[in-house]
Amino acid sequence: MKNKQQELPFDGEFFYSRSKRFEEVVFFVHFFEGSKKQLLRHIKLVNEMGFDAFAFNLSGTHKDLTSLKLPISSKGGFGLKHIYADQIETLLNQVPGKKIIFSFSNPTASAIEAMARRNCSDTVALVCDSGPSGKFIPSAYNLYTHEYKIRPLPLRLALTPVLSLAWSPFLHKDLDKDLKTFPQGFKILSIRGWKDLLIPPDHIDQVFEPHPNLDWTKLSLPEAGHLTGLRDFKSEYAPTLEKFLNSVATPLT
Repeated sequence: MKNKQQELPFDGEFFYSRSKRFEEVVFFVHFFEGSKKQLLRHIKLVNEMGFDAFAFNLSGTHKDLTSLKLPISSKGGFGLKHIYADQIETLLNQVPGKKIIFSFSNPTASAIEAMARRNCSDTVALVCDSGPSGKFIPSAYNLYTHEYKIRPLPLRLALTPVLSLAWSPFLHKDLDKDLKTFPQGFKILSIRGWKDLLIPPDHIDQVFEPHPNLDWTKLSLPEAGHLTGLRDFKSEYAPTLEKFLNSVATPLT
């Protein structure tokens, strides 16, 4: 159920559960060049599980990466990843109460950066679907190959480093520093499809495996591709997600 009474930047919008059972709000961060509308299936699911949800539209697209305006974040970081982190941090500061972050693909790295900036002060857990990648350059190449279907190999090879550096010169290596700041035992559910052509599961493992402070678990979907888990395999996706959310959330008294 939507409610637009509260004005928030970046088209921020609350979606209220008809049978709210938990204190936490599920805070959604959509995938690159996506939108909050494309997460309605996920929003409806968590609403049915008893959670209010919040979603917004990230400002900044693939076209912006080739514009003349340099993408410089409020912290002085170059790259769209850090611009996204600014937006996420702004909204985390404005959405009241405890939050569970539910993010998708490589913008999960921006969510992690925003959470680290705030010392995970009111974010109790993270759900990440199909990302982030520990090998950003191959992910960018795969995006041009499988998503945008750019056929000339020389063009793909030329565009890949441009996108990678415009996303972030750190190429996700700064995720290591950010995740080290997360509290001991911080819970993460990492959802991945074994047939993901953009971000293979082992590229996601490279992000989380070096961090013993994280209490992270995997939901592996052998037949799923990139971001297709809930759409195509709800019977596997939904029960594991619900179990995880119930384990980290605070029931209403």
